[in-house]
Amino acid sequence: MGAMHSVSETPHPAPGSLGHVLILLDYDGTITTRECNEVILQRFTGDAWRRLEDAVLAGTMSHAACFAQQIALVQASHSELVGAAVEAAEIAPGFERFARTLTAAGARLTVVSAGFREAIEAVWRRERLPVVPLVATEVRSALDGGPPHRVAFDALLGDCPTCGPGGCKAGVLRALRRHDDLVIVFGDGVSDLCMARAADVVFARGRLVQLCVAEGIACHHLADYHAALETVLELASPVIASVPER
Repeated sequence: MGAMHSVSETPHPAPGSLGHVLILLDYDGTITTRECNEVILQRFTGDAWRRLEDAVLAGTMSHAACFAQQIALVQASHSELVGAAVEAAEIAPGFERFARTLTAAGARLTVVSAGFREAIEAVWRRERLPVVPLVATEVRSALDGGPPHRVAFDALLGDCPTCGPGGCKAGVLRALRRHDDLVIVFGDGVSDLCMARAADVVFARGRLVQLCVAEGIACHHLADYHAALETVLELASPVIASVPER
């Protein structure tokens, strides 16, 4: 992690002053400190999920097809699967303040994830994070709650050859973007690249940094959310009307 930043260093934007800012955030490995999907897949399938992941990296399988087939490998119950995803999640340092400060100022934060809606909502409640829209995957299980499991992607997701039918996060960006918006994307992996291509500003970590560099997409390194908050406030307006600390 990068250096921590003092709370007093960051101005408090006036309520409503950031209504022109749309922020789309990946969940696994971006809001959380690790890839929760990978943790639970390793736990429940061993290394079997990795060959499917390799197919995505090789360009022979879409993200949507890969995740659907990976979840189909899981023999645990629905409750065990979702519970493990909640247990694996640790929110990145500084994210709570990042989210509260920006939503209070009117910025429109939306979480866009291939993770399980049920698990993400449980983590949000556990961490008492500010309520924001969530675009995520539904896990549909057998009537008894057991396998086989299948995934249902959110209708806001778009289509593309790389991500697959109904699996592209850029569809969410296109649906939510308004004419004068400053669109900021946070991500860490291959599935976030389509959003990054269409964004005005990108914060990246992990593999997404390499992908952005390869495509000539300018990006800020996402070291921590303390620094990210300062940068977002600087980018959102040259001069931000501030309210005093209380």
